[in-house]
Amino acid sequence: MSSKSTISKPYFREWTNMQYHSGKTFLSPPRLIRREKALYFPNLRGYTLANPHEIGDTTSALVGKVSIVSLFSGKWAADQTRTFLEDKEFERQWGLIAGGAAQRVDINVEEDWMKAWIVRMSLGGLKRLRPEEEWGRYFVVKRGFSAEVKESLGIANGKVGYVYLVDEDCKIRWAACGEAAEGENEGLAKGVRRLTEGQMVKKDEVDLGRTADRKKLDQRAKGGAVIGATG
Repeated sequence: MSSKSTISKPYFREWTNMQYHSGKTFLSPPRLIRREKALYFPNLRGYTLANPHEIGDTTSALVGKVSIVSLFSGKWAADQTRTFLEDKEFERQWGLIAGGAAQRVDINVEEDWMKAWIVRMSLGGLKRLRPEEEWGRYFVVKRGFSAEVKESLGIANGKVGYVYLVDEDCKIRWAACGEAAEGENEGLAKGVRRLTEGQMVKKDEVDLGRTADRKKLDQRAKGGAVIGATG
């Protein structure tokens, strides 16, 4: 199935769709979106704090990892996304459950050339606000989204911030917007826990499969040696 056909079926219509304070247009889903119903996070292109002279793909930063993606345009929206991630209880849970299997990704969308220029001039300050290992996961995107992509991401108000929980296959399993409402920090933490635990189970299954394959190869090798010795 093509990416275009995949993103043309927005699941946000199934969520509570009401007007909340601070530009909030929907509440996060009460549980993770099922993998088979989840949509792919679109590939966006922009430069990063680590390499501001080269355009890269966001997909390359997302694939293979559970990611909390903050998408925003402007300081107000960025501050809103931080209400999900800088909550004390969430930070405690993040320290307990992430274990290197999950990561944070920031996407700063600046379509206005003047605002994009200001961001460019402020890269030093942005770097000082986050550890160096996160610089390669802070993207500045200057091209806007099509109406189709905006709807698939639930972007009804481009002035507010959005937070997405994306699995290792780049599928959006949870999303929220505006400032964190009661229970949304906990919902995000639980979602990260479930996805990272599932990722660890997958890894264990792969490791077990490789071990089993290695044992079969060893047995065949030993069998061949015996046949060779007696032939």
